[in-house]
Amino acid sequence: MLGKTNRSPMVKNIHLCIDNIPLNALLEALLLEWGYRLADNPEESPLLLISEGMERPPGFNHALTFSSSHYQDRHRLEVPLTIETLYLALENHFHRTPRNHIRISVDWPIRVTVRGQQIETRTVTLADRGIRFISPFELAHAEEMQIYIERDDEIYDLHAKAVYSIMGREIGRGDNIEVGAVCTPQSKEVRDSIRSRIIGNYLKRVRPVLGSNLFAEALRQLNLTRMSETIATSGTPR
Repeated sequence: MLGKTNRSPMVKNIHLCIDNIPLNALLEALLLEWGYRLADNPEESPLLLISEGMERPPGFNHALTFSSSHYQDRHRLEVPLTIETLYLALENHFHRTPRNHIRISVDWPIRVTVRGQQIETRTVTLADRGIRFISPFELAHAEEMQIYIERDDEIYDLHAKAVYSIMGREIGRGDNIEVGAVCTPQSKEVRDSIRSRIIGNYLKRVRPVLGSNLFAEALRQLNLTRMSETIATSGTPR
């Protein structure tokens, strides 16, 4: 079941026109972390992210508006901002087959129980409903497994099914086999916890770019769970 799963690379240009300085700084750092490119030239067809009430620069054909109104649609996001909502809105704009769940590249130790074996390995990416990890062997489509993740004082014991296996060298990551798996329905509490952990880790990554004072101000522009905020402001990786 080895196969290619990466989406075709594309230039994802974004132009920011945000009147809130802390939020603008946070968005710049997050967008770069997510692989977007900041562009000023309308001829590069960037998506315009703009605060409601600001004059729209000429030449930008597509825009996503940040508003204090509770009304939201695919072209308008509410501030305080929910990070996952922004992530998915950008996915929907730039990809014909957008991801439906926020995910993050992380190198975490996990234990996978499959075929009667226990494998101590590492994650490649994590979402609230799926995971990609390094495997010593290929797994068949829909092959079942149990995945054990321990972070801080929280333990995730996830039942999952393999979706694909891919050789790392096909995507420039060595000779390891990487397995993508979808987690079978977990409780809402587990999904919310994983999602909060992902968002908190994204924020923690960009914190040094902003500095402590500006970062603290930026967090006030976000709608965060307590876990996300705790991870974002903690001194150690989570």
